[in-house]
Amino acid sequence: MNLHWDNLIIWLIIVLAVVVYGLILDLLLQPQSSDWHQQVQHWLAALNPMLAALPLLGLLGTIAGLLVTFKGMASGQLDPQALLTTGIADALITTQLGLLMVVPGWMLLGWLRRRATSWSRLQVAQA
Repeated sequence: MNLHWDNLIIWLIIVLAVVVYGLILDLLLQPQSSDWHQQVQHWLAALNPMLAALPLLGLLGTIAGLLVTFKGMASGQLDPQALLTTGIADALITTQLGLLMVVPGWMLLGWLRRRATSWSRLQVAQA
């Protein structure tokens, strides 16, 4: 995958993924306690929409890339064949990146939910 580092949407996907993964991993690595459970419950409401934004940002990047490609085709400045092959490939990179970033995040989020549920069931059983 050849990323174009001047693409703002690629940077948004990467930064959002780093933030979300950092939050999830921080919560997973903390010792389980009452405070931990409250933090997890607080963040669970926000983490799922943040993860869901990753493929949507990828789709936004694809649409933006296709618009640039079609604008270039309409202006007739470049070879149409080269413009199509590189332009559409560049446009699809953002979708691929968004999907690649969201799948492991959803798996980690599921793991975090299971740990929180197990902890709360253990607390109820001990009470």
